[in-house]
Amino acid sequence: MIRYQLACEHEHAFEAWFGSIAAFEKQRARALVVCPQCGSTHVDRSPMAPAVVTGKAKVSAAKAQPDNANLAVHSGTGAELQKLKATLLENSEAVGERFAEEARKIHFNEAAPRSIHGQASFDEARGLVEDGIPFGVLPILPSERN
Repeated sequence: MIRYQLACEHEHAFEAWFGSIAAFEKQRARALVVCPQCGSTHVDRSPMAPAVVTGKAKVSAAKAQPDNANLAVHSGTGAELQKLKATLLENSEAVGERFAEEARKIHFNEAAPRSIHGQASFDEARGLVEDGIPFGVLPILPSERN
């Protein structure tokens, strides 16, 4: 997986993970890469410095890196993310581990169109991406961790 620094046309910066540059380009071409702040699909990669850490430097570098999950809370967006996630869950049907199966049925018009949420394995999620079936991932927020 590759982590990219991204920015939308309104210069909102964010990061996302992709399996490859080709996967990023394919998703971007299909307007599946969306700015989490404004919803724009006009997104480009931002310049990044490579991070190469070896040996003992791994431990100190890991300690020096901020916890991105906690940055949202400190920057005032944690409550907004919690509210957004709650709204998404309240307005969708829980399908549990049948998520990939139900998403396919909806995509191929074998089931009524509706918003759903549930769980999918990494391989199931990859299959959905490869089949061009759009979906999103809801993050585990800091307040949900024990």
